[in-house]
This record gives sequence, structure tokens and C-alpha cells, in this order.
Amino acid sequence: MEGIDFVSAKLQQMRMRFVVMVMLLPALMRAGSECRSSCRLSNISINVESEECGSCITIDTTACAGLCKTQERVYRSPMIQYYQNICNFREWTYETYEFKGCPAGADSVFTYPVALSCDCSKCNSDITDCGVLSQQTSSCTAH
Repeated sequence: MEGIDFVSAKLQQMRMRFVVMVMLLPALMRAGSECRSSCRLSNISINVESEECGSCITIDTTACAGLCKTQERVYRSPMIQYYQNICNFREWTYETYEFKGCPAGADSVFTYPVALSCDCSKCNSDITDCGVLSQQTSSCTAH
């Protein structure tokens, strides 16, 4: 009898572990997919200064940030163009801020992009600076 109770207890313990693993599986898969593709919308602040208007503002907007899966080739052939996928705007719109109290004739309008969605894609150097971004924060009093 003792042996049967022991086996029954072990089976019940194994069933409970299985149930816990099945319940955790969706969460683990989501966590894994976020690690693989973490290119997503990110809240950022942009410091904008207008010397003509004598003012400095901070604009809160959204941009794309994160990592994209990439593989560095061991050999880069001059015959094959090489590119890496980067975290880019997929869809965006533009918003405008108008500086107040500007003298007549001054350029008082600042237009900036707002990311609506992001994806990992080839950097388009026609519309994007494909270089490395500075990690240094800027402010209106930096110069």
C-alpha cells in the first residue's frame, strides 16, 4: 500500500508541474518574442531652440527604438551589397509647434515627425541619418 501511495503522490506532483508549465508557456513565448524583436515605439523628448524667437522648448513625442536581429557576415563580397536591418519608423505623421512672441519675418514654425509604428528594415539614407546616434543628451544651454 505504501508503494502505491508513493507512486500516486509522484504522479500528482508531475501533473501539477505539467499544469504550471502549460500555464507559463504563453508568457514565456511572449517574453522570448520581445527579446528577439524589441524594435518598438518609445517616448522621447526633443529640445528645440529658436534663436530668432529667443526661446527654448522641450517637445515630447514618439520615436522608434530597440534592437533588430542581424547577422554579421564573415566575408563581405564587393559584388553583393551589404546592409543591416535597423529599427525604423514604419508609419509616421508630422506635428508642428509654433513659437510664440517671435519678431515679424522670423521662422516661428518647427515641424517634427511622430512615429505611429515601427519595424526592423533596411536604413533608407534618403530620409534617415543611418549613422550612430550620440548617447549624449542635448539641452538648450549646451552651447
